[in-house]
Amino acid sequence: MKLKTVTIFLTLCITGCTSGPGLVTGYVRPAIEDYRSVNLLPRLPKDAEVIASVRASSDSGFSRDRDLDHTLNELKKKAARLGANALVITERSSPTRMGTAETSGVGHVVTNNERDVIKGIAIWID
Repeated sequence: MKLKTVTIFLTLCITGCTSGPGLVTGYVRPAIEDYRSVNLLPRLPKDAEVIASVRASSDSGFSRDRDLDHTLNELKKKAARLGANALVITERSSPTRMGTAETSGVGHVVTNNERDVIKGIAIWID
């Protein structure tokens, strides 16, 4: 297969599944093994090669700081799977929803279901 055909095929496969790494808009590189090496950048560098638009969310029920850390790590993992060595955050939202949770036969408790949603651009920079 030619590179363009492979890229189109990968784009269709990844975007057809909501649990995929992201919306591929550029060349997918070999995966980076250690997602922790993916750098967070404040803005898109001029010489950056855009690979994909990525999104991650968290509703783990931990503290807000742990939710944010967890969500950022998930975003880095998605970027690393696409071969990105850097990530630019483009949007963050954390809607608050009050709800109830059932306890083990005793009743219901009020919960705060906060969920961080972070979107970014996975990029490659030399």
